[in-house]
Amino acid sequence: MRSLLSRRSVRSYMEKQVPLDKVLMVVEAGRYAPNGMHQEPWHFTVLRNAEKLEQLNKLVLGENASGSFFYNAPTLILVSIEIGNAFAQADSACAMTNMMNAAHSLGLASVWCNRINGNSSIDTKLTAFGVPQGYQVTATLALGYGAAAPSSEWKIKENTVTVVE
Repeated sequence: MRSLLSRRSVRSYMEKQVPLDKVLMVVEAGRYAPNGMHQEPWHFTVLRNAEKLEQLNKLVLGENASGSFFYNAPTLILVSIEIGNAFAQADSACAMTNMMNAAHSLGLASVWCNRINGNSSIDTKLTAFGVPQGYQVTATLALGYGAAAPSSEWKIKENTVTVVE
């Protein structure tokens, strides 16, 4: 339980690449996520090539934009779902939650990046980046080693639980 409660989104990463075996463990956690009617409609694309990551960043932000939509993380995982799947959003959210928690349990940092999903000009046009034809990117996970320790301080909003017996 402590691991679940201590996970934080991280938006600053070291240049150090994550070992592939750890990345694949994170992806495996996504593949085992709950999904509607057990259709497993997803595909996970792992981008670790710095040149490809830069190309994708320019595609998403524009040629002259500065910064990185994925916070310069060394690894990016694109979750894509078969176009038209009725459970795409829920299935993606389950996969992402599993992957973020798995990453944290492995000592890795992560953050859900929202610049691709819902961007109809690119979310179905990423075959050059390993996304299969007929799939739409629905979630993107930046993954790496945090450049600084995330804050342990966490404020929980009051009055968000009602118990009726």
